[in-house]
Amino acid sequence: MIPIGLPNSMALPVFYDVNIPGSADTGQLINITVNITSTPEVDEVILRYSNPATGQVIFDIMVLTAGNISNGTWSFEVPALPYEGSIEYGITAKDFNGTSAQYPPGGTGTIQITGEKPPKEFPWNLVIIVVFLAVAMIATELIFKPGFYRPTGRQRAKALEEEDRKKEQEESEEEPPNTI
Repeated sequence: MIPIGLPNSMALPVFYDVNIPGSADTGQLINITVNITSTPEVDEVILRYSNPATGQVIFDIMVLTAGNISNGTWSFEVPALPYEGSIEYGITAKDFNGTSAQYPPGGTGTIQITGEKPPKEFPWNLVIIVVFLAVAMIATELIFKPGFYRPTGRQRAKALEEEDRKKEQEESEEEPPNTI
């Protein structure tokens, strides 16, 4: 039994006999247990861990499952995760004087989750771009297609011939008849 904390000091909570798995499978609960001794007694033990699926950092209070608040075992079950990734964790034990100790000593440890990879997100942004381009192409075709919104060349030529014929007819009606 090697205590983890400040040497020669019982003023801080001291972690010993720490049971944290280095890896777990997807869908498997992760049991974390730590034994802590402290004078004065331990007030609370907080587990901080990250959810690799959401990136959210979660703070949970560990439960005293054996012993007493001066020398006991605190436990917590991290819920099963559906996909692979890594959980970063840290444990803080605080005594009634307000002093605290961290495990691991560096502040952060890692648990690897192995198994099923998360599903890839559907590329909706590409679908939206393709639909927009298709609608733009169809609208352009309909707007500029001869015969749909504007007359075709034959229709324009026929209309011009009709105008010319009307002008000639009007001019001929306006001219007085030649009398000789």
